[in-house]
Amino acid sequence: MASKIRIIATGGTIAGKSSGNGYEAGKTSIEDILAAVSGLKEIASLEYEQFCNIGSQDMDESIWLALSKRVDEVLALEDVDGVVITHGTDTMEETAFFLNLTVHSPKPIVLVGSMRPSDAVDADGPANLLVAVKSAVSATNAGREVLLCLGQKIFEASEAFKKDSHALDALDAVKTDFRVPHGLSAGFDVRKLLKLPRVGIVYGYGGASTLPIQAFIDAHYDGIVLAGVGGGNLYGAVQQLAEKAVKQGILMVRSTRCPYGGVYTEGGEVEDLKFGFIAAGSLNPQKARILLMLSLTVTRDIEKIRQFFKRPIV
Repeated sequence: MASKIRIIATGGTIAGKSSGNGYEAGKTSIEDILAAVSGLKEIASLEYEQFCNIGSQDMDESIWLALSKRVDEVLALEDVDGVVITHGTDTMEETAFFLNLTVHSPKPIVLVGSMRPSDAVDADGPANLLVAVKSAVSATNAGREVLLCLGQKIFEASEAFKKDSHALDALDAVKTDFRVPHGLSAGFDVRKLLKLPRVGIVYGYGGASTLPIQAFIDAHYDGIVLAGVGGGNLYGAVQQLAEKAVKQGILMVRSTRCPYGGVYTEGGEVEDLKFGFIAAGSLNPQKARILLMLSLTVTRDIEKIRQFFKRPIV
Protein backbone atom coordinates (compact mmCIF):
# COMPACT_ATOMS: atom_id res chain seq x y z
CA MET A 1 0.00 0.00 0.00
CA ALA A 2 1.32 3.41 -0.95
CA SER A 3 2.20 5.81 1.83
CA LYS A 4 -0.38 8.52 2.47
CA ILE A 5 1.00 12.04 2.64
CA ARG A 6 -0.97 15.14 3.60
CA ILE A 7 0.04 18.32 1.77
CA ILE A 8 -0.64 21.42 3.86
CA ALA A 9 -0.38 24.58 1.78
CA THR A 10 0.53 27.93 3.35
CA GLY A 11 1.49 29.98 0.28
CA GLY A 12 4.87 31.50 -0.50
CA THR A 13 6.71 31.90 -3.80
CA ILE A 14 5.93 28.28 -4.67
CA ALA A 15 2.33 29.52 -4.86
CA GLY A 16 3.27 32.83 -6.45
CA LYS A 17 2.22 34.36 -9.76
CA SER A 18 4.01 36.92 -11.92
CA SER A 19 2.92 40.52 -11.44
CA GLY A 20 4.45 43.63 -13.01
CA ASN A 21 8.23 43.50 -12.71
CA GLY A 22 8.08 40.81 -10.02
CA TYR A 23 5.52 38.45 -8.56
CA GLU A 24 2.96 38.10 -5.79
CA ALA A 25 3.35 35.25 -3.31
CA GLY A 26 0.44 33.08 -2.25
CA LYS A 27 -1.77 33.42 -5.34
CA THR A 28 -1.88 29.85 -6.67
CA SER A 29 -4.06 27.14 -5.11
CA ILE A 30 -2.59 23.86 -3.91
CA GLU A 31 -4.63 22.03 -6.56
CA ASP A 32 -2.85 23.95 -9.33
CA ILE A 33 0.55 23.49 -7.69
CA LEU A 34 0.11 19.71 -7.50
CA ALA A 35 -1.19 19.53 -11.06
CA ALA A 36 2.14 20.92 -12.28
CA VAL A 37 4.17 18.10 -10.71
CA SER A 38 4.32 14.88 -12.71
CA GLY A 39 5.04 11.60 -10.97
CA LEU A 40 3.63 12.44 -7.52
CA LYS A 41 0.88 9.81 -7.70
CA GLU A 42 3.48 7.10 -8.26
CA ILE A 43 5.28 8.06 -5.03
CA ALA A 44 2.43 8.39 -2.55
CA SER A 45 -1.29 8.70 -2.04
CA LEU A 46 -1.85 12.41 -1.59
CA GLU A 47 -4.40 14.42 0.37
CA TYR A 48 -4.20 18.19 0.52
CA GLU A 49 -5.60 21.24 2.26
CA GLN A 50 -5.19 24.98 1.88
CA PHE A 51 -4.26 26.08 5.40
CA CYS A 52 -3.51 29.67 4.36
CA ASN A 53 -2.08 31.41 1.30
CA ILE A 54 0.36 34.16 2.28
CA GLY A 55 3.91 35.30 1.72
CA SER A 56 6.05 33.90 4.51
CA GLN A 57 7.05 37.42 5.56
CA ASP A 58 3.54 37.51 7.04
CA MET A 59 3.98 34.38 9.14
CA ASP A 60 3.50 35.11 12.84
CA GLU A 61 3.08 33.41 16.19
CA SER A 62 -0.67 32.92 15.82
CA ILE A 63 -0.20 31.07 12.53
CA TRP A 64 2.62 28.98 14.00
CA LEU A 65 0.40 27.91 16.89
CA ALA A 66 -2.50 27.01 14.61
CA LEU A 67 -0.24 25.20 12.15
CA SER A 68 1.46 23.18 14.89
CA LYS A 69 -1.91 22.11 16.26
CA ARG A 70 -3.12 21.16 12.77
CA VAL A 71 0.00 19.12 12.00
CA ASP A 72 -0.42 17.29 15.32
CA GLU A 73 -4.04 16.47 14.41
CA VAL A 74 -3.14 15.22 10.95
CA LEU A 75 -0.20 13.08 12.08
CA ALA A 76 -2.34 11.52 14.82
CA LEU A 77 -4.39 9.85 12.06
CA GLU A 78 -3.25 6.24 11.67
CA ASP A 79 -3.44 6.27 7.88
CA VAL A 80 -1.32 9.42 7.44
CA ASP A 81 2.39 8.65 7.14
CA GLY A 82 3.83 12.14 6.84
CA VAL A 83 3.20 15.80 6.11
CA VAL A 84 4.59 18.12 3.45
CA ILE A 85 4.07 21.86 4.00
CA THR A 86 4.40 24.30 1.10
CA HIS A 87 5.92 27.49 2.49
CA GLY A 88 7.69 30.70 1.52
CA THR A 89 11.46 30.67 1.93
CA ASP A 90 11.82 33.96 3.84
CA THR A 91 10.80 32.48 7.20
CA MET A 92 10.80 28.79 6.36
CA GLU A 93 13.61 28.12 8.82
CA GLU A 94 11.60 29.69 11.65
CA THR A 95 8.42 27.73 10.97
CA ALA A 96 10.40 24.50 10.66
CA PHE A 97 12.20 25.16 13.95
CA PHE A 98 8.94 25.99 15.73
CA LEU A 99 7.27 22.80 14.46
CA ASN A 100 10.36 20.81 15.36
CA LEU A 101 9.95 21.85 19.00
CA THR A 102 6.17 21.58 19.27
CA VAL A 103 4.78 18.73 17.12
CA HIS A 104 4.34 15.51 19.07
CA SER A 105 4.64 12.88 16.35
CA PRO A 106 7.84 11.29 15.02
CA LYS A 107 6.35 10.99 11.53
CA PRO A 108 8.23 12.91 8.81
CA ILE A 109 7.47 16.61 8.31
CA VAL A 110 8.98 18.37 5.29
CA LEU A 111 8.65 22.08 4.45
CA VAL A 112 9.15 22.88 0.78
CA GLY A 113 9.45 26.14 -1.10
CA SER A 114 10.77 27.70 -4.28
CA MET A 115 12.61 30.81 -5.42
CA ARG A 116 10.60 31.29 -8.60
CA PRO A 117 6.82 31.71 -8.88
CA SER A 118 4.59 28.89 -10.05
CA ASP A 119 3.97 30.40 -13.50
CA ALA A 120 7.65 31.03 -14.31
CA VAL A 121 8.92 29.14 -17.37
CA ASP A 122 11.74 27.71 -15.26
CA ALA A 123 9.80 27.33 -11.98
CA ASP A 124 11.74 25.33 -9.40
CA GLY A 125 8.74 24.48 -7.22
CA PRO A 126 7.67 21.24 -8.97
CA ALA A 127 11.10 19.60 -8.69
CA ASN A 128 11.42 20.64 -5.05
CA LEU A 129 7.93 19.32 -4.25
CA LEU A 130 8.79 15.97 -5.81
CA VAL A 131 11.89 15.69 -3.60
CA ALA A 132 9.89 16.74 -0.53
CA VAL A 133 7.23 14.06 -1.04
CA LYS A 134 9.93 11.42 -1.59
CA SER A 135 11.52 12.52 1.69
CA ALA A 136 8.19 12.36 3.54
CA VAL A 137 7.58 8.74 2.52
CA SER A 138 11.09 7.62 3.42
CA ALA A 139 11.15 5.48 6.58
CA THR A 140 14.67 6.74 7.32
CA ASN A 141 13.25 10.21 8.02
CA ALA A 142 10.90 9.07 10.79
CA GLY A 143 12.05 10.55 14.10
CA ARG A 144 14.40 13.04 12.45
CA GLU A 145 14.17 16.77 12.84
CA VAL A 146 11.61 18.61 10.74
CA LEU A 147 13.11 18.84 7.25
CA LEU A 148 13.31 21.67 4.70
CA CYS A 149 13.59 21.22 0.94
CA LEU A 150 14.94 23.83 -1.46
CA GLY A 151 17.22 23.54 -4.49
CA GLN A 152 16.25 19.84 -4.45
CA LYS A 153 18.32 19.48 -1.28
CA ILE A 154 17.22 18.47 2.23
CA PHE A 155 18.16 20.30 5.44
CA GLU A 156 17.27 19.82 9.12
CA ALA A 157 15.46 22.51 11.10
CA SER A 158 18.23 23.31 13.59
CA GLU A 159 20.91 23.76 10.94
CA ALA A 160 19.09 25.47 8.07
CA PHE A 161 19.20 29.20 7.35
CA LYS A 162 18.52 31.34 4.29
CA LYS A 163 21.85 32.54 2.94
CA ASP A 164 20.80 34.13 -0.36
CA SER A 165 17.90 36.37 -1.32
CA HIS A 166 17.73 35.21 -4.96
CA ALA A 167 19.68 32.01 -5.71
CA LEU A 168 17.79 28.75 -6.28
CA ASP A 169 19.91 27.07 -3.59
CA ALA A 170 19.10 29.83 -1.09
CA LEU A 171 19.29 27.58 1.99
CA ASP A 172 22.49 26.53 3.69
CA ALA A 173 23.42 24.65 6.84
CA VAL A 174 25.42 25.69 9.87
CA LYS A 175 27.14 23.29 12.24
CA THR A 176 24.88 23.18 15.28
CA ASP A 177 25.17 22.11 18.87
CA PHE A 178 21.37 22.17 19.20
CA ARG A 179 19.48 19.18 17.81
CA VAL A 180 16.22 17.69 19.04
CA PRO A 181 14.30 15.17 16.88
CA HIS A 182 10.78 16.52 16.59
CA GLY A 183 8.03 15.06 18.73
CA LEU A 184 10.37 13.08 20.95
CA SER A 185 12.10 15.13 23.62
CA ALA A 186 11.60 18.85 23.07
CA GLY A 187 9.46 19.26 26.18
CA PHE A 188 7.06 21.91 24.88
CA ASP A 189 3.29 21.56 24.55
CA VAL A 190 1.44 24.38 22.79
CA ARG A 191 -1.76 22.49 22.01
CA LYS A 192 -3.79 24.45 24.58
CA LEU A 193 -2.05 27.79 24.17
CA LEU A 194 -3.82 30.72 22.55
CA LYS A 195 -0.78 32.98 22.40
CA LEU A 196 2.96 32.96 23.05
CA PRO A 197 5.13 35.16 25.29
CA ARG A 198 6.32 38.32 23.57
CA VAL A 199 9.98 38.27 22.54
CA GLY A 200 11.70 40.78 20.25
CA ILE A 201 15.05 40.99 18.51
CA VAL A 202 17.47 43.93 18.78
CA TYR A 203 20.09 44.13 16.03
CA GLY A 204 23.62 45.18 16.86
CA TYR A 205 25.84 47.53 14.83
CA GLY A 206 28.46 50.20 15.37
CA GLY A 207 26.96 53.11 17.31
CA ALA A 208 23.72 51.21 17.87
CA SER A 209 20.71 53.23 18.99
CA THR A 210 19.09 52.37 22.30
CA LEU A 211 15.62 53.16 20.94
CA PRO A 212 14.71 49.59 19.87
CA ILE A 213 15.64 47.91 23.16
CA GLN A 214 14.04 50.74 25.14
CA ALA A 215 10.82 50.30 23.14
CA PHE A 216 10.68 46.59 23.99
CA ILE A 217 11.35 47.34 27.65
CA ASP A 218 8.67 50.04 27.76
CA ALA A 219 6.22 47.63 26.10
CA HIS A 220 6.93 45.09 28.88
CA TYR A 221 8.13 42.34 26.55
CA ASP A 222 8.85 39.00 28.22
CA GLY A 223 12.20 38.58 26.56
CA ILE A 224 14.66 40.12 24.11
CA VAL A 225 17.21 38.47 21.84
CA LEU A 226 20.29 40.61 21.31
CA ALA A 227 21.76 40.01 17.84
CA GLY A 228 25.18 41.24 18.83
CA VAL A 229 28.31 41.77 16.77
CA GLY A 230 31.07 39.17 16.66
CA GLY A 231 30.73 36.77 19.56
CA GLY A 232 27.55 38.44 20.77
CA ASN A 233 29.16 41.70 21.86
CA LEU A 234 26.91 44.67 22.56
CA TYR A 235 27.25 48.42 22.12
CA GLY A 236 27.88 49.86 25.59
CA ALA A 237 24.66 51.84 25.99
CA VAL A 238 22.60 48.89 24.74
CA GLN A 239 24.26 46.52 27.20
CA GLN A 240 23.60 48.90 30.08
CA LEU A 241 19.88 48.89 29.27
CA ALA A 242 19.93 45.12 28.89
CA GLU A 243 21.44 44.76 32.36
CA LYS A 244 18.72 46.98 33.84
CA ALA A 245 16.01 45.07 31.96
CA VAL A 246 17.16 41.78 33.49
CA LYS A 247 16.63 43.25 36.94
CA GLN A 248 13.06 44.09 35.85
CA GLY A 249 12.43 40.45 34.97
CA ILE A 250 12.96 40.59 31.20
CA LEU A 251 14.94 37.60 29.88
CA MET A 252 17.94 38.50 27.71
CA VAL A 253 19.51 36.08 25.21
CA ARG A 254 22.75 36.96 23.43
CA SER A 255 23.08 35.77 19.85
CA THR A 256 25.11 37.12 16.92
CA ARG A 257 24.48 38.60 13.51
CA CYS A 258 27.30 36.34 12.23
CA PRO A 259 25.96 33.21 10.47
CA TYR A 260 28.71 30.97 11.85
CA GLY A 261 30.47 30.51 15.18
CA GLY A 262 27.69 31.06 17.72
CA VAL A 263 27.69 32.73 21.13
CA TYR A 264 28.84 31.02 24.31
CA THR A 265 29.20 31.96 27.97
CA GLU A 266 32.75 30.64 28.07
CA GLY A 267 35.59 32.52 26.42
CA GLY A 268 33.74 35.69 25.42
CA GLU A 269 33.89 39.35 26.37
CA VAL A 270 30.45 39.54 28.01
CA GLU A 271 30.02 38.00 31.46
CA ASP A 272 26.63 36.30 31.09
CA LEU A 273 26.55 34.87 34.60
CA LYS A 274 27.34 38.25 36.13
CA PHE A 275 24.71 40.18 34.17
CA GLY A 276 22.02 37.51 33.98
CA PHE A 277 22.23 36.98 30.22
CA ILE A 278 21.71 33.69 28.38
CA ALA A 279 24.04 32.59 25.57
CA ALA A 280 22.29 31.35 22.42
CA GLY A 281 24.97 28.83 21.48
CA SER A 282 24.78 27.98 17.77
CA LEU A 283 21.24 29.31 17.33
CA ASN A 284 20.83 32.40 15.17
CA PRO A 285 18.69 35.28 16.51
CA GLN A 286 15.43 34.18 14.87
CA LYS A 287 15.71 30.63 16.20
CA ALA A 288 16.87 31.84 19.61
CA ARG A 289 13.73 33.99 19.73
CA ILE A 290 11.53 30.95 19.10
CA LEU A 291 13.29 28.87 21.73
CA LEU A 292 13.02 31.69 24.28
CA MET A 293 9.29 32.12 23.59
CA LEU A 294 8.70 28.40 24.08
CA SER A 295 10.94 28.24 27.15
CA LEU A 296 8.88 31.02 28.73
CA THR A 297 5.75 28.90 28.35
CA VAL A 298 7.36 26.48 30.81
CA THR A 299 9.34 28.63 33.25
CA ARG A 300 10.84 32.05 33.95
CA ASP A 301 13.75 30.56 35.90
CA ILE A 302 16.90 31.71 34.14
CA GLU A 303 18.93 28.63 35.03
CA LYS A 304 16.24 26.31 33.69
CA ILE A 305 16.00 28.36 30.50
CA ARG A 306 19.79 28.20 30.12
CA GLN A 307 19.42 24.41 30.04
CA PHE A 308 16.96 24.64 27.14
CA PHE A 309 19.72 26.44 25.22
CA LYS A 310 22.24 23.71 26.01
CA ARG A 311 20.59 20.87 24.09
CA PRO A 312 23.13 18.16 23.20
CA ILE A 313 23.31 16.77 19.70
CA VAL A 314 21.08 13.66 19.60
